[in-house]
Amino acid sequence: MAADPRNLPPPYEGGCACGAVRFRVEAAPIGVRICHCRICQQAMASPFIVQASFPKSAVSVTGETAYWQSSPRLRRHFCLRCGTRVTIEPVDGDRLAFPLATFDDPGALHPEMHIWVTSRIPWLKLDDGLPQHPEASPEPYRTPE
Repeated sequence: MAADPRNLPPPYEGGCACGAVRFRVEAAPIGVRICHCRICQQAMASPFIVQASFPKSAVSVTGETAYWQSSPRLRRHFCLRCGTRVTIEPVDGDRLAFPLATFDDPGALHPEMHIWVTSRIPWLKLDDGLPQHPEASPEPYRTPE
């Protein structure tokens, strides 16, 4: 799936609520997805997470974080001072994901699809026209530009 043409070009910057953790990304996203899985709901204390993934080589993070291993595959990093969830790191991939809400400009990137909609909270209506996948996306992440 191609990136949304409305996306602003890199770099992208952001960080946690207290400012102790900051990040900068020097590449376009390889995927921007809205995840409705139960783990994301609980980890974010929200009905879903909107996250943008990038090649690790394009990312720099400053400040101290800790992580919670939310599944055998994912580590969720958070700020030790304020608790903001800052990154999601697949242990089996060379990418990092950032919640769009942590970006200085959260509107710089646009979601491409919904995933794990089988776990969607029933009162949440999805009428944005984006593709909806019952579980993980059948489409791979894009190759970095």
